[in-house]
Amino acid sequence: MIGIVLAGGRGHRLEPLTETRPKVLLPIVNKPVIYRPLKLLSMLGIKNIAIVVSYMGERVIEYVKSISSELGIEPIFVYQGQELGTAHAVRVAIDRVFDDAIVIYGDLYIDVENVYSVLRNIVDGGHRNIVTSVYLDDVSRYGKLLIDGNRVIGIEEKPLSGGSGLANAGIYLFASKTLELVNEIGLSPRGEYELTDIIGLGYRRGIEFRYITIDSRSWSDIGYPWDLLKASKIELEKIGYRDIRGSIDPMVTIKGPVIVDDNAVVKGATYIEGPVYIGKNASIGPNSYLRPYTVILDGSHIGFSVEVKESIVMENTHAAHLSYIGDSIVAENVNLGAGTKIANLRLDEKTIKMTIDGKRIDSGRRKLGAVIGGYVKTGINVSIMPGIKIGSHSIIYPGITVYRDVPPKTIVKTNWI
Repeated sequence: MIGIVLAGGRGHRLEPLTETRPKVLLPIVNKPVIYRPLKLLSMLGIKNIAIVVSYMGERVIEYVKSISSELGIEPIFVYQGQELGTAHAVRVAIDRVFDDAIVIYGDLYIDVENVYSVLRNIVDGGHRNIVTSVYLDDVSRYGKLLIDGNRVIGIEEKPLSGGSGLANAGIYLFASKTLELVNEIGLSPRGEYELTDIIGLGYRRGIEFRYITIDSRSWSDIGYPWDLLKASKIELEKIGYRDIRGSIDPMVTIKGPVIVDDNAVVKGATYIEGPVYIGKNASIGPNSYLRPYTVILDGSHIGFSVEVKESIVMENTHAAHLSYIGDSIVAENVNLGAGTKIANLRLDEKTIKMTIDGKRIDSGRRKLGAVIGGYVKTGINVSIMPGIKIGSHSIIYPGITVYRDVPPKTIVKTNWI
């Protein structure tokens, strides 16, 4: 049996984060998204893994090579070329390697141990043509499994009716003969070759697909920016201990489970409420406040009187003084000037919407701050409203209030309304 991990795709809905890195390398706590699917395959005893890459593929290849020895895997890298859909990605993979296969979407968060416990007996028992599912209250964002008894007879992509049901969890076990059907899949109404069409095609050929269900608390599709916050929260909740490998000033207060990684420094009068992760060579304080479900990645600096709440601050980002970061994602190499504040709550307390691919999408969250792309700079006393996206390499001048999204490589000198 082989593994096939689909790691191409631009990730437009995750912009501006994906303007400077591929979506499968976005961090969930201290590991990129793609790490966990690869670890799952390794735990299942699958060493030969075809990894289909496209956008920023060289960076994905570099990362996977760096962890191959740790995971004991032998990756085979396949360039997709044109991004024509998930079935097309599998098609180019099986041109290189062909066997019974586990196919996993590379942009999923999975709780590896829990999903492994579900799949282990399925794989060891030689079962094939299995679709994993997850029960959700609203399946409108996903593929909904069409069930007849205990068989799957099709998958309806993004059903307009929504409602509760079993959603496609993006992990499949295929017999090699079944996998050959990807060559017969035609263009979908959305203009893509979609792997989910293999289910209906197989059903019409007399192939029986069955489904298994994994716990919804062990899974998240990383489709929108706030999905990254959700996955980070799930992963942080697994930390049930305190691991201090860096330097902590005696005047620091730590409550709950907190990881302070190698060579990180936490300075005096800082208050930390876990679960919190502080990355390698990060600097916190003095007098900072890190609230639960905060992730500060390697080399970042959270300085004097800066409060961070339920947010992800990526590598080498600086918020030196007097700032607030709430329910937000701040990408790498960002510099937030003194007094930069990110609002995370509407005055009317309605759920917060964000513009994704030109459409207003309801996040379902009452609290959601900003998503700031890589290499952004803000001047002093900048205010950023809830649900705002700031494109990479942009500059916001001092005293500006940002009420609408800022495109990448934009200089904002007057209030952005």
